[in-house]
Amino acid sequence: MVNHILLEEKIKQSGKKVGYLAAACGMHINTFKKKRDGESDFTVPEVEVLSKELPLTDSECIDIFFA
Repeated sequence: MVNHILLEEKIKQSGKKVGYLAAACGMHINTFKKKRDGESDFTVPEVEVLSKELPLTDSECIDIFFA
């Protein structure tokens, strides 16, 4: 389950748009939003992309994506 509150906070801190992050992950913005909201899971490659784009520490990745 995704910690969507922490993920949203990190997205805001990065200054990057959700559409940009979705494209970086290779998905439609609506798919990204569903994953962000916990309706489905991010894949490992998607988590890797987000960890570089936001950027996230290993600890933050665990707190966000493996809560």
